[in-house]
Parts: sequence; structure tokens; C-alpha cells
Amino acid sequence: MTMPNEHRPEAVDVLASSPVRTGGRLAIWRSLSGKKRWSYFIDHFLVSIITIITICCLLIWLTLHIMNPTTGPRLFVALVDHPIGSEQAGEMNKQAAIALHMKADDNSGLVVDDGFDCSRDGLPKLQTMLSAGTVDVIIAPKSTFTRLTSYGYMTDLSRLFPDKQFGEQVLLPGPADDNQDDKAGSSIGKSPIRPYGLMCDSVQNQRWRPHQNKESGKHGLAKAKSASTDQAVIGLAVNSPHMQEAVRFTKFACGR
Repeated sequence: MTMPNEHRPEAVDVLASSPVRTGGRLAIWRSLSGKKRWSYFIDHFLVSIITIITICCLLIWLTLHIMNPTTGPRLFVALVDHPIGSEQAGEMNKQAAIALHMKADDNSGLVVDDGFDCSRDGLPKLQTMLSAGTVDVIIAPKSTFTRLTSYGYMTDLSRLFPDKQFGEQVLLPGPADDNQDDKAGSSIGKSPIRPYGLMCDSVQNQRWRPHQNKESGKHGLAKAKSASTDQAVIGLAVNSPHMQEAVRFTKFACGR
């Protein structure tokens, strides 16, 4: 006759405490059969097994995370206020990655991002990334670049590019000591004028393309496709964590 369910735990406890059954819980579990074995397993082993599995999974995850940490891009290029079109930005990303021996992706590779429109939310986005030290190179129309320089976002290039072999230097006043407002001209005349950027018409004319030819204009690859009519200026973010790679990209973008 089958034992009622309400008496099953008591029966299992009696079996577990029986002096005949020695050797610990595992021996007791092996001596049971059928539903009694399953009930004993749930009561005495299940929680411990789940705990051990959870701890093992956590240790494996931590080990993999330490051995293969998630890194950001090796080089991040911000295109602010559309100095070139989106298709050109994608092509630049691809060709620069090949030239600089990097991957064209956002995980330890090269990223050329044209999602910085200051008429929308581009400036707060750029400011946040600059504060986090995740922007290396900035390309923008000269008017926008002047504004960013006045905010103190650009690096003085006088030592990195001491001559004009990589392009015409853009001499601009840096940030002033007083509080900045949203007007680009608030700092002009109040701080030393330094070369914070390089004129980079080669970006818009795509001189960085590996196989530039006379037919490029026929396929819409020339400057006309840029969203901005202002000449592009390239510079290095003031707190770039990858300054050497940023310099290499600048030389590439300037067609050198």
C-alpha cells in the first residue's frame, strides 16, 4: 500500500536517522529507491548543488572577464556637424582601418562616427565622451571647430605637427580663463593663439582614397556630397588616450 504524502517526510527522516544506515547522506540516498530517493535528494542535495554551480559560473565569468577585458575602440574619430557625408564617413572608416592596420569596429578597432550634430544633441554627446576620454580625433567645419577650441576641447599641435607638411595650420585662440558660455566668440582675443587644427580639404576631396582617379567626381565622391560648405578642420582631442594613433590617423586623413 502506498504511503500517504503527509507521512513521506517523516518516513525519510526516520530512514536518515536509522543506525543501520551509516556512511553519510550520500550512502543514505543510494540506499533509497524511487520517490523516496528523489525526495531525499531535493531536501538534502539540491540547494547545495545549485549553489556550487552558481559559484562555478561566477568564477568562470570573472576569469574570462579578467583575461579578456572589454575594451573600447582603439581610435575614435568624431565627425562634428557633417564635414563629409555618411557614405564618405563609412568609406573613410574602412580605408583608414586598412591603412593603419586596425579593425573597422567598435571593439578594440577604429570608429569614424558622424553622429554629432550640434543643432540637435551632438554637442552634449561629444562633451560626455570627451569627459570620459573616449574621443581621439575631431573633424568639423571651421566654424564649429573654432567653437570647440574655445571650449578647451582641442590639443595644441605645435609640437606634434611643427611644420606645414601635413596641411595648413589653423591658428585659433584657446579657452579663456573666465566662464564659457555658448557663444563661439566669447574667448576670442582672451587667450594665446595656437595651432589647434589643420586645414583638411583632403577629407572633403577624399585624397585619402587609395585609388583616387579622374572618374571620382562622376560617382559623387567629391566635396559636393558634404553636408557642410565650410572647409573641414582636423584636430586631436585634448585628453585623447591614444595620441600616437590619433597622429597617424591625422596624417592619413590629410593625404600624407
